[in-house]
Amino acid sequence: MTKNLLFIGCLFVSLWMMTSSCKKDESPATPQPTENVTSFFEVQNGVFKNASFPSATSDVELNNVQMNNKVISGGTSYVSFETPIAIDKILVGVKDIDGYFEIAPSDSREIIYNFILIMAQAMNEQFFVVQIAVLDENGQVSQSYFVSVELITAGTGQLQISLSFDNEKDVDLHLIEPNGSHIYYGDKRSANGGELDVDSNPSCNIDSINNENIFYSDSAFVEPGIYSVYVDMYENCDPSIPTNFVLSVFYDGILVQTVTGNNPVAGIFPVDEPSNYGSLSDLEPVITFEIQNVNAKQPLKKFEPLPLTESAILKLNSKKN
Repeated sequence: MTKNLLFIGCLFVSLWMMTSSCKKDESPATPQPTENVTSFFEVQNGVFKNASFPSATSDVELNNVQMNNKVISGGTSYVSFETPIAIDKILVGVKDIDGYFEIAPSDSREIIYNFILIMAQAMNEQFFVVQIAVLDENGQVSQSYFVSVELITAGTGQLQISLSFDNEKDVDLHLIEPNGSHIYYGDKRSANGGELDVDSNPSCNIDSINNENIFYSDSAFVEPGIYSVYVDMYENCDPSIPTNFVLSVFYDGILVQTVTGNNPVAGIFPVDEPSNYGSLSDLEPVITFEIQNVNAKQPLKKFEPLPLTESAILKLNSKKN
């Protein structure tokens, strides 16, 4: 009898220890990071505010808001607007997403204001809504302006050069590698593997994407040396309006330091800008930058050129001067 009781007691203790051990091994699920506006973009010269977007306290509205409503991961977007009042801050966020950015304008009494969105390379939301408002000198918040945005698929990779422009023109992106190879609509992939994978509005066949993108995949060779980037108004599809553009370069997920120019850099093609039809002879690079990869190795293979598109053939065979 004593032995039976001892056996039952030991069995009970063993079961209790096993149960306790299992309970101790249970750990709460790792909390997922809270998504905020920085999952979508940052704002050049903007200050992040970890708070909800402020509610409107005035009837002031933003006018003539210009923004490309197509974006690419790791790309940029130039935004401009008008307001009838002097302002203290520009407020930029994403509708129904926590956090926003404040930007202090260089001149609070301008009529036209602008800023640059720097899209996150890891962004994967296909659709979202940018929210913009202003804070006046008396602390009053304007009515919000909303821009519905669509994400266009594009490569990011080790090195990414992207261009965005704010209306429907055939604006072309060109990259000259350190070895002299020229990546553009007429040669979309270099032997190193740099590839133009987004080419918009070719010969004014409008697709309304208004972005161009060159990237180097993880298997490509990012050659050390100086790279030159050109932005060309191949064909001005509507000379009656100006075209704002913005260009950015990421290397290993970071905006690269430039040798000449800024990164990102904005520019404008004014009203009546003539079509250039792809000639770079009279153009200066928008930026140049240097890749200093002392551990770079020669690529295992040379990449083959990509087939020319019909629009590229048309452009290359054009008799226009």
